[in-house]
Amino acid sequence: MRICIVGPSFGYGGANIIAATIGKELAKKNEIYYYSYKFKDNYSDLPESNLFFSSKKENKLLGKLGKGLEMVVKREFTPSKYKKNEINDLFNIINQKKIDIVILNSFIAVTIFAEKIKKNFPNVILIAWMHEAVEHSFGSLTKNYPTAFRKALEVVNQIVCLTKKDLEVFKKYNNNSIIIYNPLQFISPQKSNLEDPVISFTTRLDINIKGLDYLMKIAKNIPDDWTIRVAANGRQDQINKFNKLIEDNKVNEKINYVGALQGEQLIKHYLESSIFISTSRIESFQLVLIEAMECGLPIISFSHSGGREVLEYGKFGILIKNYDVSAMAIEINRLIDNKNKRIDLQKKSIERSKDFQLKKIVDEWIVLLEKWM
Repeated sequence: MRICIVGPSFGYGGANIIAATIGKELAKKNEIYYYSYKFKDNYSDLPESNLFFSSKKENKLLGKLGKGLEMVVKREFTPSKYKKNEINDLFNIINQKKIDIVILNSFIAVTIFAEKIKKNFPNVILIAWMHEAVEHSFGSLTKNYPTAFRKALEVVNQIVCLTKKDLEVFKKYNNNSIIIYNPLQFISPQKSNLEDPVISFTTRLDINIKGLDYLMKIAKNIPDDWTIRVAANGRQDQINKFNKLIEDNKVNEKINYVGALQGEQLIKHYLESSIFISTSRIESFQLVLIEAMECGLPIISFSHSGGREVLEYGKFGILIKNYDVSAMAIEINRLIDNKNKRIDLQKKSIERSKDFQLKKIVDEWIVLLEKWM
């Protein structure tokens, strides 16, 4: 099969890394190409001969004017109108490489390209790979182009999503919708000894979505001899905002920001801690949860859809009513005071992590792709 994976970036970020990981595995028996129409990153060391970038970007001024006029007249706009160069570049790849299947990675790639590809290449199979929580993708993310988003979902051949809640919604637009989990990026034979007075936290520095404001409040309520170590990637402006948040809340001694980590350093980050927490407001599926579970960490998470899916509604970890910071602080302190409880939850984390092994997930993708060929 000749497959092209399309997204705004192949840089840092869960969806980008997962797409690259799955692509590399599929490339063992298929021709896999990658097209990034927005950013020229190659965080996952994809083969440069198979990685393409858009030759031209939209004219921002004309795009802004056009979108503004559409919003005045129709109260929404059509994203594909302002990505003609990017669309034409993808058409060239499809033609030149004789692509059989296009996997559109993320809500915006689906919205921009799906209808145009289906109209010009009706025999090309389109798969929408939806990483975003439905309340987010049908809410703030697509609030300015809801019609284009829904039409795109209807024309693709297949939707791949990450949770049962997502599946229920996507099936209303396209009956060919299934769940395939995102896979673990590593295997760790070593597990945490649960002795270090450290709570690990891994994220990107989006203060609102990742609930970093909640993290400040939680930090004030843990024992003085414990710290929260934050491994996070972000633009410089996001780093500055996060550091200011720490300063304003006077939790410099409680929060240890170590920057972005990957590979062995990321695994060490998990292994040298005893609890992992998630304070996100919205998550469809949180890769960092399963990474922490693979390293044997007990999990405490707000009850966003990703947390509910990974922890199976509390079977494999502790779920906290959304945004109840006091309740989360109480559960953290209970775990801090009770190593036997940490050990019990560690066993559950290790058991659950087996469901996200890379081979298992890749096999599910292979079955799906072969169904269409």
